[in-house]
Amino acid sequence: MNKEKLLAFSTAWKNGNVEEIMSFFSEDCIYKASVGSEPGTTFIGVKEVAIGIEKMIAFDNAVSSEVSNIKIDGDFGFWEWTYTYSNGDIVKGCDVFEFGEDLIKTKNAFRKVTN
Repeated sequence: MNKEKLLAFSTAWKNGNVEEIMSFFSEDCIYKASVGSEPGTTFIGVKEVAIGIEKMIAFDNAVSSEVSNIKIDGDFGFWEWTYTYSNGDIVKGCDVFEFGEDLIKTKNAFRKVTN
C-alpha cells in the first residue's frame, strides 16, 4: 500500500462509491466502524463490509471530509480525518489500517464527538 492508493480510497469514500471502495479491500477484509453496538460494529468479509460501508455513508450524509497525517509502515498505516457536517458540527477521528498484498485487510475507525 502507498499514500497515493490510500488517497484514492479516500476519494472513493467521499464520493460514496461502494463498488470502488470495495476494490481496495482484500477478500478476507474486516471493517470496524466508529459507531454501533460494540462500540463500533464489526463487519467481516466482503459482503458484510460492503453493507457496513453503505451504513456509514448513510450515517455520515451531509458531510465533507478531509484526511491528513497519512502514515504507512509496512503492513500497517493510519490517517486522521475531519468530518464537517452541513449544520456546522465537526467530528474528528482516525483509522488504523492493516494491509496485505497491496489491499486493505482491516480498517479500524475511531471517532471523537464534541458536544
